[in-house]
Amino acid sequence: MKLRTPDSLPTQDLLFERDIAVMQLEAFVSDISEVPHRHGAYMLLFVQETKGGNNLIDFRRYDMVAGRLFLLGPGQAHQRQSLQEHGVLLSFSDNFLQTTGITAHDALVLFGAVYQHPYLDLRPELQQLFLQLTQLIAYEQQQPNPSQAILSRYLFILLNYLLRECHVQIAKLTPARHSERLFRLSSLIEENYLSHKPISFYADALDITSKHLNNLCRQYLNTTVADMQQARLLLESKRLLHFSSLSVKEIAYKLGFEDASYFVRFFKRMAGTTPMQFRASGSESTIPQV
Repeated sequence: MKLRTPDSLPTQDLLFERDIAVMQLEAFVSDISEVPHRHGAYMLLFVQETKGGNNLIDFRRYDMVAGRLFLLGPGQAHQRQSLQEHGVLLSFSDNFLQTTGITAHDALVLFGAVYQHPYLDLRPELQQLFLQLTQLIAYEQQQPNPSQAILSRYLFILLNYLLRECHVQIAKLTPARHSERLFRLSSLIEENYLSHKPISFYADALDITSKHLNNLCRQYLNTTVADMQQARLLLESKRLLHFSSLSVKEIAYKLGFEDASYFVRFFKRMAGTTPMQFRASGSESTIPQV
């Protein structure tokens, strides 16, 4: 486990100097699994059997459910309460993901959780495909000279099956002509949330009016552009409060607030508690379980 520094979170190593790794969930032992941490890699956590554990992902708690696949990207805050789960962990680096040919947009669909929670409840046939493909990955890794090309293609096939399922779920919520814009909006907010851009910045980038953009967000995401920006700022605030030793004033400055007192008011309005109270509360979620 890496020690905390003012600008780093404790990071759990899932790859052990490999580009891609498969392991049984119940066999994975780490001293920080059950305390808040982050990963330096992508992680797919598939639950086959459970007795009621849960995942805390970016300060939201999600139940472990049989047939559920959690999709986590690098840097997300994670804490797992294990209750005799049986399942599979698949992890891979960002560099290895790029070898598959998966686009940045497709990665956003899979790991951005713009519409859905950070999990998919897999149909039985998709569960079997996931297990078969992860078994093939594990088999190739056991060979004397594992082929990176074969491993890359296996991962590409697996992610595309999951991507197809994501699009099925998204199509139930949003016409394709609008979902593309909303994914682009999410990407732009991720790139610019520290700059506190006005809605007109995002509307201009998407070539629509501010009113139309907010209407799309309300209709299909039940939110607004401003709320999406504030939610991203709140998440980063929580990560820094929980994982770094930066002072509240330093965090406020890092997040683009010129006045620390304004940051405190912002945080209390959004989270229902002060930054120092949140920091003292440990790993407890401030958001109801979903």
